[in-house]
Amino acid sequence: MRTFLFLLVLSLFISCERAREKEVVQINASIDSVNKYLENGTIDSARTQKTEESINRFVQFYSKDSLASKYLFQLAVIYEKQRSFAKSLTTLEQVYQKYPSSKEAPNAVFLQGFLYANVLNNLNKAKEKYQLYLSKYSNINPKVTRDVQLEIQNLGKTPDEILKEIQEKSKQDSTVRPV
Repeated sequence: MRTFLFLLVLSLFISCERAREKEVVQINASIDSVNKYLENGTIDSARTQKTEESINRFVQFYSKDSLASKYLFQLAVIYEKQRSFAKSLTTLEQVYQKYPSSKEAPNAVFLQGFLYANVLNNLNKAKEKYQLYLSKYSNINPKVTRDVQLEIQNLGKTPDEILKEIQEKSKQDSTVRPV
């Protein structure tokens, strides 16, 4: 009887793993397909919806799988490319909230800040997200941390204002030479 139960459990486990692998292959193909259309400047809403449904189903059934956060982040990027910024921000927030320790979480928080600052011009939300990045993830990637600090410094400034500040700083640096 024990052997039978063991074999039954093993069979169920193998069956579930095969279903997961099949779903992974399908989601990867779906994401690639949507991205190819986007690279050609075409938005295929039906294809995007199918991808969204597949990813949401995967996240629901395999929420502890490391691919869940990866797929959600990829979906957020697809939305961003389609200029569906509200959906992108919601999905990025989902990545951060559900998977704060994942590899994608720091990028999700940074991208939220970037979208709020540079696309939606919501400087308060941008600053909030950038400060969240600095408080939670500043030790992960020094380059991104510097970028976030610069973004905070330059929030609300036009490119001309930023350029002028850089030129003035450069002038000051060149006039102050050690003797």
